Amino acid sequence: MQSKLIVTFERLSEADFQAKVGFIIASLSNNPNFPVPWPDIAPSLAQINEAFAVYKDYYHASLTGDSVKIGLRKNARDHLTDLLKRLTAYLEFVAQQDPAKLASTGYDQRKETARPSHATTLPAPADLRVAHGTGSGILVIHVARLEGAKSYEVDIAHGDPSVEANWKHATTSATSSHILLEGLTPGSSVWIRVRGISSDGKGAWTALVNVIVT
Repeated sequence: MQSKLIVTFERLSEADFQAKVGFIIASLSNNPNFPVPWPDIAPSLAQINEAFAVYKDYYHASLTGDSVKIGLRKNARDHLTDLLKRLTAYLEFVAQQDPAKLASTGYDQRKETARPSHATTLPAPADLRVAHGTGSGILVIHVARLEGAKSYEVDIAHGDPSVEANWKHATTSATSSHILLEGLTPGSSVWIRVRGISSDGKGAWTALVNVIVT
């Protein structure tokens, strides 16, 4: 599970880092949500205070621009950052994802990324029309283009259309117009329905159309 507390202190400037660490220490001091003593697996507040003091000493010493002192400052900051990162595991365990308790630590919290919602069902295509083709046993189907549909599924039924078992898949078309059904029995009565299919699933069926095949 991803940490709820942000520990990317490396991105902070020296001034911002000092302000953030000071705020965390002040927030955790006498914090009733995280009473001391903390278990041995967690760095103590005393250890963090001591590491912070050492870092600040090296920081002020490095202002002369001396490369050795700058290196010592960097090492002290890395050590302090490591302590602060290790502490988050204990704080998150105690907080049990309680936002108020996490906020009381002084650490910044991750914001949950909202996932985009998708329509679960496409509406039924509009303007279903069925015409006879140029040859025997052919029907030409048309529906209005449906926003979000990747393809169109056509079912046909012989007999009572209210009985779902009578419906059979006829074809799937990438386009909404000039969908051909061929090889039908001339003189037979068929029912037609069409629905759109998107990347999220199958949509609603159109109203039924009955036609006699010629």
